[in-house]
Amino acid sequence: MAHRSYFNSLRGKITNRALFIGILPIVVIGGLAYYGLSSLIDEAESGLDRSRGELLDKVVGKNLNSTASRVVQQLDGFMLERISDAVTWASAPNVVAAARGAAEFHRTRDLPSLSTEQIEKAFTDKKSLNLYSGTDAYLTKQVERSPHFAEIFITDEYGYNVALTNPTSDFVQSDEDWWVEAMDNGISVGQVEYDASAGIWSIEISVRIDDDRTGKRLGVMKSVLGVSLIQAVADERAAEITGGKVTISNSDGLLLAETATQHSVSRIMSEDASLSDSDNPAVEKALSTLESGYDISETEVTGFARSAGQEHYGDAVQGFQGFNWVAIVTEPTASALTPIRDLTKVQSDLAKSRKNMLIYSAIAIVLISIVAMILAHMLSSKIIAPLQKLQDAAERVAKGDTTQSVSIKSNDEIEDLAQIFDRMRNSVSILMARYRKVQAGRT
Repeated sequence: MAHRSYFNSLRGKITNRALFIGILPIVVIGGLAYYGLSSLIDEAESGLDRSRGELLDKVVGKNLNSTASRVVQQLDGFMLERISDAVTWASAPNVVAAARGAAEFHRTRDLPSLSTEQIEKAFTDKKSLNLYSGTDAYLTKQVERSPHFAEIFITDEYGYNVALTNPTSDFVQSDEDWWVEAMDNGISVGQVEYDASAGIWSIEISVRIDDDRTGKRLGVMKSVLGVSLIQAVADERAAEITGGKVTISNSDGLLLAETATQHSVSRIMSEDASLSDSDNPAVEKALSTLESGYDISETEVTGFARSAGQEHYGDAVQGFQGFNWVAIVTEPTASALTPIRDLTKVQSDLAKSRKNMLIYSAIAIVLISIVAMILAHMLSSKIIAPLQKLQDAAERVAKGDTTQSVSIKSNDEIEDLAQIFDRMRNSVSILMARYRKVQAGRT
């Protein structure tokens, strides 16, 4: 009889069907479970992405924008108070009297007829005539009461020093821009600059001294306001935010405060550290717009706001457009997402479960395949062995050998088939004996 291939053999068919029957439920159940889990994970990821976006956009971004706004509001409030202080001091009776009296005395000394160079040469060591010690004391007292001010001094209508808290570099101030602006407009507020005489980064607030009776312009009072408060406010706000940073700059991008570097002296008001050179989209956006807002990136959330303009300072400083400072507050995105960190962990766990399900399903399929093959082999062996006996017996009968009986004890249909085959063998044996006997009688 021709040899059959494994797949066409009874053993192969039994094994294949056993594998199919064993693996199919695992594949179906595993597929359904995987599909269900994947749908759950996709839905969770979609929900988490929405939650993340809403948290960053509607909560964190707006909070940082609010913080930046509070920074500039606090600074604007402080600056307006200090400007109001300067205006109040400039109208004090002893200041007005000193400016008026000093001008008269300076005229008696014929100083207005001299050139600035001649006057400065005469006042190389002394920067005032010390005519009004009471006014000196008054100004010193104001500096002591308001420690943010580094120095205050007043001049007469010619720009000559009258009273002061600290020595100045010059006696004549009339050639200074702040003096000219204050005399013309009533007040001059500068931008942040380094004051060599005070040795600090400061803002100059210069107020014209007017005679309240005649309206005559009597001189100018200049106060030097230190800007350390800007950095103190930045530190205070940065401490409120986990991993937060606060940067304050002027409209040109020059730094006034930078908590990330502890306000490094080498970076403050340095062209080398200007934010205008930054390639950070959030910083570029903060410097390019007059509006407050926020920006969200993969790594950080940034809120920004600008200081007030003329609408805030107009009453105190006629025509003053404001300082045009920019406050930038940043928080790492990872820190901002802390409230939903547990949800992120759940998402990670679900993704891990999906991966584990694939691994476990593959392992289960392999194990079931092995077990199914072993069981199929055992089953097929139990079936094929007696069938092989019947096949051999049939081959012998086909060749005329009917002498060997077939005995199979399987207690099933194969045993019944073996008994039927044996009866058939006996019948064939009898018929063949009769046939031989008939043939022998004919001869």
